[in-house]
Amino acid sequence: MKAFFVISFFISTVLFSCESPKTRTRADNLPPQIDTLQRESAGKSNAVDKTSESLPKNLKPVFGFRFEIIGDFDGDGKREKLNEHFYSKINNKESNKFYENLSDYSQLVALTIKKEPFSFVKSDNSQVDTLRIYSGGQHLGLSYLKNEGDLNGDGTDEVSYVINWADWSNLNTWHVVTYQNKKWTELYSFPIWDWQLPDLPETFNQYGLSGLEEKVINTTTDATNMQIEKELSEFSGLIKKINTNRIQVIYRNDEAEIDTMLIDLKSIK
Repeated sequence: MKAFFVISFFISTVLFSCESPKTRTRADNLPPQIDTLQRESAGKSNAVDKTSESLPKNLKPVFGFRFEIIGDFDGDGKREKLNEHFYSKINNKESNKFYENLSDYSQLVALTIKKEPFSFVKSDNSQVDTLRIYSGGQHLGLSYLKNEGDLNGDGTDEVSYVINWADWSNLNTWHVVTYQNKKWTELYSFPIWDWQLPDLPETFNQYGLSGLEEKVINTTTDATNMQIEKELSEFSGLIKKINTNRIQVIYRNDEAEIDTMLIDLKSIK
């Protein structure tokens, strides 16, 4: 579960910052997106290299939560489903995200890297192209996926997503994409903290002062996982539509604080 001080900090800073949101018009005013190679915390890479030598023999695969959203993403007036998929390049098949009986989090990171994962979101409408999330590297699919509705007035529903990185950092990026000219295009992105997001069923992120410490797997307490899934479905996200082409976002600013700002989507190029 997320640490109490983290939740308290988030609530207090969001309430304060919402009183006087800033206005920005271009995504390049934000700090640059985090490069994958920079996501490994100092001193952790050696631990990852050694884990294959000490993996428990009683590992139990845990499939992991998969997102599904519904909306009119291509603007044809009909609703379609988008489903998250998490594949391994080793066998080109759907793969489990987690394991029970691991000794520590570094073993999950090592196993994830070994399976060469790639993530995508596929529509049940064959005319809608696949939204390709990420291929290779240290990721565990999605931490979040949401239909944001029509933000820019083009007649299609926009989609937000956040990648679930398999690392020790709690820095992340919120992406907003739109479907135009038969392909997915990023409309906007902004930096966030991982702990701004709700937990996923069966997986609890445990944070410390230096970042993510552990992903705790819980496949036995059904009542707890049902409550987490309910909280996930009720989470309003970090974007609020003000009017067409104008949104307010809750983000991580240059001073590493939670802040809000107004975005003019029409001005973004």
